[in-house]
Amino acid sequence: MSTVTEPHTNGHDRELNGVRTYRGRKLEDLIPQIRSELGPDAIILRQREGLMGGVGGFFAQKCVEVDAQAAPRVDIYDDEQPVNGWELPDEDYSLPALPAPEEPPAPEAVAPPVPEPIAPPAPEVPEFTPPPSEGAAESFVSRLEQAAAHVDIDELVKLVTTGGLPTPDQVDEAPEPIAHEPVPAPVAAEPVDISTPEPIAPPAPEPVAAPAPEVVEVPVPAAPAPAPAVEAPAPVFQAPAPAPAPVPPAANPWVAKQAGDLDANDATSVAHELTSQGISEAWAQELIVAAAAHRSPLAGGSLRDAVRATLASTIPAPAPLPATGAAIAFVGAGGAGKTRCAAALASAYAKGSTLAASVVSLGSDDWGGDLKELLKGQNVWVMGAAEGAEASPAVQHGRDGGLVVVDTAGVMPRDPAGVESLSGELRSLSLDAVYIAVPATFSVHAARKLIEGFAALGADGIAVTHADEAEQLGIAAELSHISGMPVAYIHEGLELDGALSAADPSSLAARLLP
Repeated sequence: MSTVTEPHTNGHDRELNGVRTYRGRKLEDLIPQIRSELGPDAIILRQREGLMGGVGGFFAQKCVEVDAQAAPRVDIYDDEQPVNGWELPDEDYSLPALPAPEEPPAPEAVAPPVPEPIAPPAPEVPEFTPPPSEGAAESFVSRLEQAAAHVDIDELVKLVTTGGLPTPDQVDEAPEPIAHEPVPAPVAAEPVDISTPEPIAPPAPEPVAAPAPEVVEVPVPAAPAPAPAVEAPAPVFQAPAPAPAPVPPAANPWVAKQAGDLDANDATSVAHELTSQGISEAWAQELIVAAAAHRSPLAGGSLRDAVRATLASTIPAPAPLPATGAAIAFVGAGGAGKTRCAAALASAYAKGSTLAASVVSLGSDDWGGDLKELLKGQNVWVMGAAEGAEASPAVQHGRDGGLVVVDTAGVMPRDPAGVESLSGELRSLSLDAVYIAVPATFSVHAARKLIEGFAALGADGIAVTHADEAEQLGIAAELSHISGMPVAYIHEGLELDGALSAADPSSLAARLLP
């Protein structure tokens, strides 16, 4: 077995006595280059099959290596003189016929052998298996020399040029026998007999013995060769994948017993209390479901506490007033209770706040007569004004270190002109907040219509009035949740002292669900 060195030129080695060595993956890949460099009558002197490339002896590629020489120049001698001093024999010498192409045997399915540890061959040094036909090539050369001494020169030229060389079509049609070297595990070579490789073409005559040429690799075509089959590793036991965990059914706080120990009776009781305060059944159910899912685990399992906290979180909080002084106004329809809200707020500030309290009656027919009657004996300054420009100096002076409460004339929400006129008067006063008086006796639908009618005023909150006449604070809470308008005050009763209370989400939720 001969050792082939790595190539140093692209396609062929340097010319040694006219012989060049070519190496490639297939013979048909080398024929065009041999013809282009050595001429169409080039002679193939020797052909070998083997392996090349790879890493550490693995993944070597099959290849073919040939020695070629340009067609020898034939000198024309006198017909009567013998060629090379040989006598012409009587028998006819002709080149042996090309072997008929045989289809490569189909590889048989062979069970992969158990890999055995073997020492890998030296890296990057593929080896060639010399074909057993080299002796036949030497015999053929001897016969050719004898034939050249005894046959006619024309017959010799014909024998050399056409009779002994395979045509391009024959070369292209010939199968590609590839000799395989045993490949170390884990690479399993194809089941091919490597001991008797069949040559593609018979060796050509070699008039002059040429020294062993240096091996040069012919560039491999761009088409990628199929990777050698890799032996499948031994099967490894794998445990079956665990079955997916069952998906629990959706929680239903009305009938289900979940980890939070939600009781249907508790849910029904809480829902009844909410609806009795004017909250709709749909919103009550929504509050209970949300509380059982997110608030109850953090409230010690108490559904009532969880629903109360959820209710407070769904109601917006009013914005605080400036601590150095403020001016606010109550607006609403006639009889909504805005005048009593103004009087009760001024009285409460006069008795317990660090800010001075004053009231301005804007656009009233009695110039604030009702307010003066309600605030008689209180430390509250009361003023009547027909329009905003007249009340503006008093408002600006009173808000400096005090609270100014503006009571407006009644305006119907279905009167856009009246609402727009009132809006202009209030803008001239530069108020800090405007509150709409909403009676607790209104339904949620009626209260929404009222707020929508006063939208031009740019109200900042709601003052729930007549809360003592109907225990329906749930209507105001749901209205605040739907409209985003916070509940700022709650007025109830006819007594001036203690009739008005500040509202915030927590206190309102506590009143709805004690």
